[in-house]
Amino acid sequence: MKYWRLIVFVLVAFAQLAVPGSLIWKREHTLRQGNVWKFRTAPVDPVDVFRGRYVALRFDVETQEVSPPANSNSGDTIFVTLKSNVEGFAEIDQVLATRPAGDDFMEAGLLGKTITLPFDKYWVTERDAPAAETAYRNLSRRGNQNAYVSVRVFRGDAAIEQLYLDNQPLGDYLRAK
Repeated sequence: MKYWRLIVFVLVAFAQLAVPGSLIWKREHTLRQGNVWKFRTAPVDPVDVFRGRYVALRFDVETQEVSPPANSNSGDTIFVTLKSNVEGFAEIDQVLATRPAGDDFMEAGLLGKTITLPFDKYWVTERDAPAAETAYRNLSRRGNQNAYVSVRVFRGDAAIEQLYLDNQPLGDYLRAK
């Protein structure tokens, strides 16, 4: 009887380690293998820009109307293929109900006739948080939108790689100020 308890204990312990391990591996695999896409950020309500130690992000592509797939409802998970515009920023190419072939697509949420991207936070160190909040707020206002993120996209998964302010990585921008 004790032998079976030990086996069950080992299996449960393995499962508890395997689940977070597979999530970490998937994100790291996306960051290593995924193609880089630049997403231009949009202004965020300055009162609620920063919660905790991350910068709250919003993106221009989330404000553009899309043609939802047939029989899709608000709140459904959809697949979005990407293309680059003339400035080199990502745009929505297609909105699909089924997983497409290829590598450059990601899962997104359907919200009426717009999409919600699966990433909306950029984590920063506690030391850099106040300066990052102020800098991002100043560079993402209407009329002064000079902030964007690079995102790695690989087979449905997307991971933010870097936040850029004034065409510099956040860390470099904060050190220069």
